[in-house]
Amino acid sequence: MAQAVENIYAEAVYELGTESDSLDELYEEISALRGIFEENDDLVKLLSSPSVGEEEKHDIIQSIFGGRVSELTFNFLCVLADKGRVGFFPKIHDVLHKLYNEQKGIMEAEVVTSEPLSQALEEKLRAKLAAQSGKEVVINKKVDKSMIGGIIVRFDDREIDASLRKRLDDLRKSIDSTIA
Repeated sequence: MAQAVENIYAEAVYELGTESDSLDELYEEISALRGIFEENDDLVKLLSSPSVGEEEKHDIIQSIFGGRVSELTFNFLCVLADKGRVGFFPKIHDVLHKLYNEQKGIMEAEVVTSEPLSQALEEKLRAKLAAQSGKEVVINKKVDKSMIGGIIVRFDDREIDASLRKRLDDLRKSIDSTIA
């Protein structure tokens, strides 16, 4: 079974970072580069273009990133450019992000509320999820004004929906099943 491009490159750079004991630095640099590539579509197109030679691509990478990133990150960018894979950078970063979090024992939880989450509730939720998972918990907060109230928590392919809309839907289903 063929592996997705982003998995192949992310796993390769993860292994290189781990073997060279520079995973933290590598991860930080690749995270910063993601934003640069997302904001500069023309750069991505240029570095992915088959009409631009490898040497010219390396010169472009050197002029922009030379001395600003580690040799490992620089070489990784050159390989992506040589293979025309710079457009996959955000997806490669996503896979690397998951691998990094797994290695560091970090779990991310997305918390959606109708109003900004209070600091006290955030800390209580973080402590509960950390106790349950045994991992450090990073909470990504989102405010959805269309929610009537309550909270939705997503983590590790799970969702806890304690929103008022969900409760009303459950009540409606219960009434419908009683009547039917």
